[in-house]
Amino acid sequence: MASHSLFSLHLPKPSPLHLLRASSATTVQSPPQSLEERFGRKGIKFSESGDVPTVELSVRNRSSLRIQISDGIVTSYRPKVYWKDDGFEEVLYTIGDGDSSVKGGLGLVLNGVSLDGSAWSASKWSVKDADSDSIDAVQVELSCSNVDGSLDITYVVSLYPLSMATAVIVQNNGTESVKLTSGMLGHIRFKSQEGSAIQGLRGCSYCSHPPLDSSFGLLSPYDEMKPDPPSWLSFLGSPSQETVSTEIYEPEAWKVEDNLYTILKQKLSRVYAAPPSDRMKRIYNTSPSKYQTIDQGSGLGFRVIRMGYEDIYIGSPGSCSQKFGKDYFICTGSASMLVPEVLEPGGQWRAAQPQKPLFMATGSFRSFPNFTQRYSSHQNRSVKFPHVFDLQNEKQRDFSLKAWTESLPSSPINVKYLEREFSGHGASFEAIGDDCVIKMGLEEGSTANLVLPSGLITSYKPKMWHGGKVEVLHTLVSEDQNGEAIVQGGVSMDLKCLNEGGFAWSPTTWALLDVRGSSDKFIQVELISTSPNGNMEAKCLVTLRDDQISSGLLVTNSTPSFIQLQGSIMSHLTVSTPDATYAVGLQGSNYCSKKATASEFSIIPPTDLTKVQSSSAFFRSLAQKGFDGLFSGWGTTKHQDGEKEEEEEKEECNDYLQMNDILSRIYTSAPVEFTVIDRGRRNSVVIQKSGFEEFYMFSPGSDHNWYGKYAFVCVGPCALLKPIVLGPGGIWKGGQYLYNPNI
Repeated sequence: MASHSLFSLHLPKPSPLHLLRASSATTVQSPPQSLEERFGRKGIKFSESGDVPTVELSVRNRSSLRIQISDGIVTSYRPKVYWKDDGFEEVLYTIGDGDSSVKGGLGLVLNGVSLDGSAWSASKWSVKDADSDSIDAVQVELSCSNVDGSLDITYVVSLYPLSMATAVIVQNNGTESVKLTSGMLGHIRFKSQEGSAIQGLRGCSYCSHPPLDSSFGLLSPYDEMKPDPPSWLSFLGSPSQETVSTEIYEPEAWKVEDNLYTILKQKLSRVYAAPPSDRMKRIYNTSPSKYQTIDQGSGLGFRVIRMGYEDIYIGSPGSCSQKFGKDYFICTGSASMLVPEVLEPGGQWRAAQPQKPLFMATGSFRSFPNFTQRYSSHQNRSVKFPHVFDLQNEKQRDFSLKAWTESLPSSPINVKYLEREFSGHGASFEAIGDDCVIKMGLEEGSTANLVLPSGLITSYKPKMWHGGKVEVLHTLVSEDQNGEAIVQGGVSMDLKCLNEGGFAWSPTTWALLDVRGSSDKFIQVELISTSPNGNMEAKCLVTLRDDQISSGLLVTNSTPSFIQLQGSIMSHLTVSTPDATYAVGLQGSNYCSKKATASEFSIIPPTDLTKVQSSSAFFRSLAQKGFDGLFSGWGTTKHQDGEKEEEEEKEECNDYLQMNDILSRIYTSAPVEFTVIDRGRRNSVVIQKSGFEEFYMFSPGSDHNWYGKYAFVCVGPCALLKPIVLGPGGIWKGGQYLYNPNI
């Protein structure tokens, strides 16, 4: 990539790139095939959609977005989610997709006025460059210029596994100053008007104001400001439309947002910003650096981060949305529209807007004054709160786009550095793709493998009574549709931390903090993961001894409020067949069949079982809905042991519980430990918990091949029915211990 590129990923290139530069607004766009030859690579594909050049970006987890090149509109963004059948959710609202007259989506508005009064708008974009980082981060740079060529404009769209971002740099190469108004406005899709809101604007000043005029806006500035038709609310004394005043320099035009949640059911068009008169003061309150949308219907939020811009625009169409389809939408984004940016000769102006989809816990809606609590079908599904990254230092208005990009966990792990810093304790490091495998080995023979950054334990081979080693864990490695490796099984941690404000965080990306011990005694690997604001921290201690492997968790709450912890440590134990597998020591415990949380590492049983008769409906549901469907449809499928999803608690009567049937149970009032015995392999494992009150148990049944891909049971301590409450400044410790009694 060129050295002056906006986002430098610092990667070795298999071949040099040839840049396609735009010297003027009349640059002739190369044909799509030429773009594919010049810039196409894994994760970046150029094509035509209705004779309109487009580029599609995709990353390792198959999140994707599509850009219409000529006008720079992002027409589709489909991040990975965990509750849909296909695993992806479209978050942008677009009409006329594939047409040159596409409306909606997300785009850049950039208008300029020279001192002589001549106006122009950024348009007719062409491809300048493209780059990728092992498809963990992909980006496309577009460029254009004004009529006389004095302004050089670079527009970058980047895609990451957990977020996307847009950024712009304007360089004034002319001899005159230029005034710029700009905005990165996106049309976000909602299920309906009910349950649509914005969180994070309380205490910010705002005024009614039309949006920036754009070629992709669904509603024109006039339509945005046009009142909704009178409704029954207006006859009952409740206005359906707020008072409009565009005199932004008048104090009467400004109000302060008093609500924690800004309800978007009614039509409104607002700019949240510091009033222009306040900006002349030495110290004044700016608009928030980030906010997020909330869609109660889908349970999906969308975080928007403001960088370089001064204003935040929020527009909701009210009843006008019915003209565009059954779904609701809003128009929102960062902008500089009230006070133009003045770009002096030789000067440069930069702005960016990272955006991230977030799953919103249903409980966070309870304080909405105008919301009706709904118990969505997504509420208890398998949804992980991915690691979120704070992309802006709020104390510093200027920022470095390069530093921001490098702060994302998209670069491969530096294995040589880990070897240099942490070798000599019985652990070695090996690179596999962009991941790193930590191999632990004791002198007496026991070994274990741990993968970074996922924290997944993929192998545990203790020394047995006969002198050999036997694999205890069940791990599968397969390929997705893109040919990327998928690792499932092993021992994984799935933890969710939720504060009183509704913010949720999960430690899904781990960094190596330390390695202790020695090969003749024990080996301990310490991992760490921190929330975006640093107020929540999780540490994981994986310890290998001659008779056990343990996974310890330590969660610190540095927030001033209570947080809830919910999750589990799941172990996939390999067995000859569940038909020969028994759980010993649970007699007298209470249990129930409940919807349970499944992580991305859970092994999914096969979807084509023609031989299965009694469980055919179960697996048919599994084929349609994935692993989440296993639990969401549990109440409609009766299994051989008669368990149903919402059954009342029962008492375990069997001291030797045979795991031959399909079952999913959560045991409460359970002992500290129990034993899984496999008579086929003549092996046993003792599972012990600390800090957790519950045990989870899953068996796929015995309708699979012995010693095959699906010969396993899944067990582990959990906090699923009763979350753990951690007070301000509190520390919680929990863990799982897998003992080998076969020495």
